Amino acid sequence: MARAVRRAELWRTAGVLALWWLWLPVGALLVWLVKHFLFGGFGQQDQSYLLFLQSQLFPHGGPVQATVLFWIWVSIGLLGSLLILLNLLLDTEVRRWHRHLVVWTTTAALLASIGCTVTAFWDNDKDEGRYYSSATVLDIPAAAGDAPASARPLTKDARKGDGKRCDYLGAADVPACVKVEPMPDFGFEPRTASYAAASTALRTGSGLASGVSLMGHSVHYLPGTGTGGGSNAATGHGVWTALLDGSGSQPAEGVAVWDGTSNTNGACEFKGDHAFDRAFGGNRANSLRNLLAERFPRLVYQDQDIWGYCDGPDLATARPTVVIAVTRQIAWQHRTVLRPDGVLVLTGSPSGRPEIVHRSTVRPGELPGTVYPGSIVKEQISAVQWLAGRGVKNRDGFGFAHTSTDTNATNPGEYLLRSATDGHFYYVTPLVPRNSSSEAIVAFAVLRADEVGAGLNDLHVYVQSDTSKPTNLTELSSRMVAWIAQQTSVTVTTGAGGELQEIIPFGQGMWRGFVDINGQTQDYIDVSGDGRTTPNLVYLKPSSPSGQPSPGSTPAPSPAPPATAAPSPVPSSTTGCGGDPAALSTAQLASCVSSLSSALASRLQATPTG
Repeated sequence: MARAVRRAELWRTAGVLALWWLWLPVGALLVWLVKHFLFGGFGQQDQSYLLFLQSQLFPHGGPVQATVLFWIWVSIGLLGSLLILLNLLLDTEVRRWHRHLVVWTTTAALLASIGCTVTAFWDNDKDEGRYYSSATVLDIPAAAGDAPASARPLTKDARKGDGKRCDYLGAADVPACVKVEPMPDFGFEPRTASYAAASTALRTGSGLASGVSLMGHSVHYLPGTGTGGGSNAATGHGVWTALLDGSGSQPAEGVAVWDGTSNTNGACEFKGDHAFDRAFGGNRANSLRNLLAERFPRLVYQDQDIWGYCDGPDLATARPTVVIAVTRQIAWQHRTVLRPDGVLVLTGSPSGRPEIVHRSTVRPGELPGTVYPGSIVKEQISAVQWLAGRGVKNRDGFGFAHTSTDTNATNPGEYLLRSATDGHFYYVTPLVPRNSSSEAIVAFAVLRADEVGAGLNDLHVYVQSDTSKPTNLTELSSRMVAWIAQQTSVTVTTGAGGELQEIIPFGQGMWRGFVDINGQTQDYIDVSGDGRTTPNLVYLKPSSPSGQPSPGSTPAPSPAPPATAAPSPVPSSTTGCGGDPAALSTAQLASCVSSLSSALASRLQATPTG
């Protein structure tokens, strides 16, 4: 039988409701207090926690357009509140209209919160795609009706655009800009070494103190710069650089530099007027990451967007400089996204305290490498799959993907290349069809990398025509291996552990593959994508056997054999280097000259000088 509500029961119910609602906020506050006071001075703790709360609960700083996690918490809280109140109302004597008011008000709030949960959840992944695809232009070589097959799911229902930036607009609820414009001749300049070889060359002999090692993700190619890679250096071929980072209490040592062809590298060091008492791998007072988080709590970065250079033509006096392409977490719909926000430029000082400047805008030519985050380029390329909407993305597999061919498996894209046509730096990524086993290059993603502001740079996806034979990297690597075998009687292996690896585009329709042996690029071979030009095999290491790659029958790089065991460039002595020179082809004659030069160099080096 129902009884009157007692004051103590009301207080007890209010306490239960408070505990039910407040345990999560109180727990979150306790975690922050522990992080802030117990780990005081560790800037990453405060930064990561505040960014986490923003991304997971309140993108806009409050319940308006909050995340799905927040609305799930509200829904669970209201459901529990309804059960707690019903337990009180059904067991006590309460006026009927009071009971109905409480039940229906709480139920209405619960249904509203469930609706907000569904709304926040439904388009959460698409909202991310909408943000990044807003700066994407899909360039096709012909009008929408004759678009390439890989772009047709987007163009078949497209409507007319403004005729300036976009000739067509996608019909889906995602920003989709289509431009009728074939890929221009950028004239991308080639590199002389692979990323893997550069990593090996920079790591070998780098670091003079204990606790110092090469920061792997900081290995970067700086195209078209001089000796030190600095902005004051004379223009020349590109160089590879990497940060020599410290650990524990050992600060960073400097920036290692390799020209891409020699067997030695140099470095500019943090010392004297350029002392630097922090390290990315440091701890406590030596932690550069904590310092950056304390001074710039709203800026975040990925390790792949850290690089360095030596500012000056002479490495002995050049100023070591570290550049970080940073992003800012911003609110977008019911979630957060990362937006490029300039760069941090770090240099040393006589006191050793790092001098850090945030440059929110960088113009072309102001820095010798990329200033736009490569991590954001990946996000923009991934978001292309949303251009035709969710249904076409899921049902038809629309979009493009990085190649997975074995030669490029460890470094499939975002190659930083310089255009000989306009002098700008670009991220260049060959793309294959998404959700396909095909390794045919059907598009190229191109984005300006030498300028940045507080926003996204346009990503141009140049879709290749169906009428032209697409380049297939698997086929391309087979042609390269066959040509090397034809010219040198040597067979090289492919893949991440093989000798032939990292085939990258350059020029107009040309591709370069690197032959790496023992971690060094010994040779490279240039071929055209359409197979219409004669391949060009270039020996970079004349001191190796006849300047030729050594045989490789195992996945791992094979060591170069002694000079006496060098394979003959031609199969027999009657038509080989011992025969009539007039009977030799141009390639055979060049190989023989290289062999003679190598033999002569070896004898001169072996001659006693004392």
